[in-house]
Amino acid sequence: MNGQYASLLIALPLISAFFVPLIKGLGRKAIMGYLVLITALQTIIAGWVASEVYSTGKPIIVMAGGWKPPVGINLYIGYFAALFVTIVAAISFLMALFSMRSIKVEPVDKYAMLFLLLMLGATGMIATGDIFNLFVFMEITSITAYALTAYNKTGEAAEASMKYIVLGGIGSSFFLIGIALIYGATGTLNMAQLAQLAGTMNATAAQVGLALLIFGLAVEAELFPLNAWAPDAYQAAPHPVTVMFSAFVVKAGLYAMARLVYILQNSSGWQGVLKLVIIMATLTVVVAEFSALRQRDVKRMIAYSSISQVGMIAFALALGTQAGVEAGVFHMINHAIVKALLFLTVGYVGVALGGTTIDNFRGLGKRMPLTALTLTIGSLAAVGIPLFNIFWSKIRILLAGVEAGYSWGVALILGASVVEAVYYLRLIHTIWFTDGGERVRENFTIGIIAIFLAALIIVIGVYPNDVWTIAQKAGQDIFNIAQYVKNVPLMEVIQ
Repeated sequence: MNGQYASLLIALPLISAFFVPLIKGLGRKAIMGYLVLITALQTIIAGWVASEVYSTGKPIIVMAGGWKPPVGINLYIGYFAALFVTIVAAISFLMALFSMRSIKVEPVDKYAMLFLLLMLGATGMIATGDIFNLFVFMEITSITAYALTAYNKTGEAAEASMKYIVLGGIGSSFFLIGIALIYGATGTLNMAQLAQLAGTMNATAAQVGLALLIFGLAVEAELFPLNAWAPDAYQAAPHPVTVMFSAFVVKAGLYAMARLVYILQNSSGWQGVLKLVIIMATLTVVVAEFSALRQRDVKRMIAYSSISQVGMIAFALALGTQAGVEAGVFHMINHAIVKALLFLTVGYVGVALGGTTIDNFRGLGKRMPLTALTLTIGSLAAVGIPLFNIFWSKIRILLAGVEAGYSWGVALILGASVVEAVYYLRLIHTIWFTDGGERVRENFTIGIIAIFLAALIIVIGVYPNDVWTIAQKAGQDIFNIAQYVKNVPLMEVIQ
């Protein structure tokens, strides 16, 4: 494949976002139809790119202006980027369909623009090969996320957005200072060249710079203690946006963190930075699970559950072993599917019944049986029940943690998992074993999306090997830095 076609993954959502005002006069239906069309095209292009990468075994390198890195800016679409760019596009397409039913607040043209830019930002964070452009795409993602959090124009939405802005601004400052330190120590911003020069960095600059980068990304990656914005934002944001936050915005932050950590693995004090991430990740799991247990709003409860699962992924990615990284990537795939289903169904209940408090779910099995069934499948999967997809990735993370010598972390995660089972089983009991109101007619399109996601959960749970093979290749793409450097056509480095 000509690498320039892959650049459409960045160009299409960017250009399309700025065409939205031109169709504003055609009305709401035209804008939403346009949003569905663009995300469908993005999904087709991403699928095409992924099939090319996985069939040839070679990454696609896009060099801006034809200049080789580190002089020129490059996109690197290897196994991981090809897989997750496709997930970003596919989830965006499904949420564009959901938006047609759930978005009532005007102006929808602003919503469509921000929606496309959020997809662009996450795609760029995953595909870029340059840490300054990683910062640029992170800012695009963050700014659009701030605006979308406040989109519903309620007091709660404004407060949640402000919390996100404050913590996001702190994270961006940390990240930019970290970039400055690393650039000052190496003279480059290209990731492949950074990997070559990591061993020559001043020990203090390497440790402080990498720690600042991690703290900067911890906001998007929802890691304790920089994740206080997340529950409020998840609850206040429009339901399709909440799905996007959980399914791929946080994944972009986790990937960027893992990529930078392993790019700089030859720098002094690297193991100490890994231990810092392990501690942050474990605290994220424990604090989030106990916070979820106290919630009476189901959307907020699932937000805390999502944060806990993200902590588990970060734990796996920071183990410093190939087994850990592969297990973490596998969990990223499974988490994206499960939380997309959970936030979709809970959000649809909120649209249909006027809210997402636990009382709205009483007797849901009789009122909205299809929604209740798919929500139950997602809930059981989130707990880690066998024959559902998360069971396999959770087991692999726990085994990798024991092998890496972090048995204490594994024990805490297992204890937190018991807490998770309590509140999900409480939700299932409310859905099926309590009395509710009258039967509600369910939306056909949303039902099809929910059935599709639930089917993926069960198929991967019963036949995990194919997806595990894909996850292994994507994990190796992050962990095997020597191959990454070999793949990027760098100009000669003048020492």
